[in-house]
Amino acid sequence: MLLLTVVYGVLSVITWAAFVYKVRDLIGNWRNRELQLLCLAIATFAAPFVLASPHVYILIDRVLGVPNIASLIIYICVAICLTSFVALLVSWSSAQARLRARHWVGLGYSLATLVIMTVFFCLGDTGSVEHPIDFDVTFEAVRYVDLFLLSYQLLFTLSMGMLVVLCRRYAAMVERPWTRRGLRIVTAGAWFGLGYCVPKVVNTVWDLFGSSPLHVVSSIVAPLSASVSAALFSLGFTMPAWGAGVSRIQDLTAVYRSYQRLYPLWRDLAVAFPELVLMFAPTERTKRWSLRTAHRVFGRQVIELRDGGIALRPHTDPDGDLDPVPTLKDLELLVTRQQVEIRDIQLRLRPHYTEAVCAAVRELAQHRKPAADDIEAVVEAAQLAVALHAHNAGSPAPALAVSGIDDPAGGDRAEELAWLVKVAAAYGSSPIVSDVKARFAAADAGVSA
Repeated sequence: MLLLTVVYGVLSVITWAAFVYKVRDLIGNWRNRELQLLCLAIATFAAPFVLASPHVYILIDRVLGVPNIASLIIYICVAICLTSFVALLVSWSSAQARLRARHWVGLGYSLATLVIMTVFFCLGDTGSVEHPIDFDVTFEAVRYVDLFLLSYQLLFTLSMGMLVVLCRRYAAMVERPWTRRGLRIVTAGAWFGLGYCVPKVVNTVWDLFGSSPLHVVSSIVAPLSASVSAALFSLGFTMPAWGAGVSRIQDLTAVYRSYQRLYPLWRDLAVAFPELVLMFAPTERTKRWSLRTAHRVFGRQVIELRDGGIALRPHTDPDGDLDPVPTLKDLELLVTRQQVEIRDIQLRLRPHYTEAVCAAVRELAQHRKPAADDIEAVVEAAQLAVALHAHNAGSPAPALAVSGIDDPAGGDRAEELAWLVKVAAAYGSSPIVSDVKARFAAADAGVSA
């Protein structure tokens, strides 16, 4: 009993959290019928997890003075939940008259089932002892209660079948990835729901005409399938609500990795060209973050494009000052600035790019055979390393410099960032870059001598 209380409590917290999340939208648009249906469905889906907890179940019976009345309340909640979800999915295509008619027929059947369930429950004898766990098994052969259970199970079966069909259809149509994933998980949950209700229906109908041999399936397999179905429904129905936060964390993680990989290259370039660093001067990466400012991780700073250039500026913080040391709030801005400043400095160093460096890299790469795009990244990293060394040494630009501007990303900012990350990785760790830089540094030292 304690285990069921814990499991139902966890599922209840998840689904009620989703309800609160969607109610905020409903408050701002309370006439939206689809939001109304969705909130009703989530609320009546979450309520049984609270009501079915054995301690709450027994308390309801004792307060109302009717043994096992909590079962009627729970089943009605589930019936309303299923009807609401089916109505919501059907309403997405309600522009067609045929579907509108189907909508009203389904709603009428559900309402009639609720009335029938209530009547048969009141007519039946549900004993004097509470059965929060085994109500179905205990009363499936009791007159009128069996019809109460059959009415509920038929509605459950019809709803599960419609959820399978509609969720599969709309999962292939929706554009939002987390909604699409949620619908697919709900589809799987509906299949497990059929694994619950179909054996129940067969067993109950069989018992009306004789003793069913499926009691074990109905009392053991069906509840297990229902538990899996409930877990999948909790996950699928709430996924659109919390999925956006997961995506945001994934995006932040990707940005942080890009920052870490770009940092060694950006640091060396920024030290050589401090006048092109618009935001934060290079500092040790371990000093850039603090737990004090970790709560700002999801903040964004608005940036503006000025004077036709790529110089991006953040708006000032509410206190009017920009922190001298960047925080996690500034992470996306930092990566953007790294990308822009690396590109700007590449243009400054372009006169020092030579075909000799390119040829040397390709010669060394013949023995290692990296992928084609990796070779190009190593070439660019070597050009940067040699050019930066020449700039710092005050060497004049060679007469036969490489002409033109290399832009493998074709102007796409995301592809450019991925390209620069590869260049930065080669700059910091490729032995080819180290060998080429050492070779040309020695040649420059010989010429100077």
